[in-house]
Amino acid sequence: MISKKYLMSELVRKLTLIFWQIFYYLIQIALRISAVKILKMRLKAQKEHPTRWKERLGETNQVRPTGELIWLHAVGLGEVMALRGLINIILQTKPDVNFLVTSSTIQSAELFSQNLPANTTHQFIPLDVHKFRRSFLSRWTPNLVIWSEQEIWPGFVNDCARLKISQVWINARMADRAYNSRKWLKPFFGDLYAKFELISAQDEKTAQNITKLIKPHPKQHIRIDGSLKPAAPKLKPKQGIPPQIISVTEGRRILTLVSSHQEDEKFVIHALQKISKKLRPILVIIPRHIERAEKIRDQCIKADLKCTILSELRENSPSSDVYIANQIGAPAIWLPFTHLALIGGTYCDINGHNPWEPIQFGAAVLHGSKTANFSEDFKELLISGSSTEVVERDHLVRLITQTTFDKQIQNAGSLLQKKLKAVKDLSNDILLLLK
Repeated sequence: MISKKYLMSELVRKLTLIFWQIFYYLIQIALRISAVKILKMRLKAQKEHPTRWKERLGETNQVRPTGELIWLHAVGLGEVMALRGLINIILQTKPDVNFLVTSSTIQSAELFSQNLPANTTHQFIPLDVHKFRRSFLSRWTPNLVIWSEQEIWPGFVNDCARLKISQVWINARMADRAYNSRKWLKPFFGDLYAKFELISAQDEKTAQNITKLIKPHPKQHIRIDGSLKPAAPKLKPKQGIPPQIISVTEGRRILTLVSSHQEDEKFVIHALQKISKKLRPILVIIPRHIERAEKIRDQCIKADLKCTILSELRENSPSSDVYIANQIGAPAIWLPFTHLALIGGTYCDINGHNPWEPIQFGAAVLHGSKTANFSEDFKELLISGSSTEVVERDHLVRLITQTTFDKQIQNAGSLLQKKLKAVKDLSNDILLLLK
């Protein structure tokens, strides 16, 4: 017999769900009324694409390709670029399937377009408003929807569920902080996540937190497959290294600081000061935010290091100790020539960036101790001898001047193959849902 307590809790859950659904519906109405004004303000601030901004209203001249179509969505640059590996693996099994990839940022659209997989179209995702969603879904009519990482739009999820389109959540990540922000809306998020037929989490903690939100009756299988980022193919460079720099780099090690922040730059610049010019590697800094280039140069000059911002490089520019790569897609230009890659964000509260891209190019990965954003990845890399943690500047100096990394690079390559197999297994299970 069902207890009164259970019936009461179910009533409260359903009423709470209805309340938040109505609240979200009202937000959509307000957004529809003000959508064009908001987008034009963002356009003026260069936060929307100048010729494609109407895609955010569900308007486009693109035509849906014939045949089966899988729609994948991720929010920003790193998340979107990670989808390429999954797309390529699916194409190995189903070479005729088409892909629509959506994202929200200009930078993600530009770099993804330079590295577009076969059979793939990119669009900006429309605002989560019924009119815009209807226009988008009626044009593209996806056979399967794949949501990646953390950006999931409730209106789209509910519409796809009503249209009986299978939906998958991959590369899911939900730390305790994210869970705590959602648990107060458990009926809303629980109902939303229950609409996914498969959920692939990056780690055990994420799987546990999602399960708690969709209890007491999680209908779908929540599995742990790790990150998609190891499977992403190498980026294609839009341009090469300038000839005048190639002549300077011959016979010298290149140390590249990837996706750097101020604390990372300070750490490596001070270490470089301790190395004699004869043994000093060329330092390439790829800032996470390229608009910081001049501030980084000032920091180098104060440390008595010659520094050049690559966008200002001239044929007669003198050689430098440090080069600041402030181009979009800079990792694809520099990582093929990099011997040592120091991962940015691991010396500050950013807590790390993607360590897999340098590994794909055969560079030895070094990093600090602050790796929470990719905690499972860095943990695996350290345990398998595929990366080196560096917390002291003197340690970095010794590594740069005395250490060979052949064994570490070999270990990282083996781990990368293991990760690729996990994504392959995931793709096979996803394809079972393609209708």
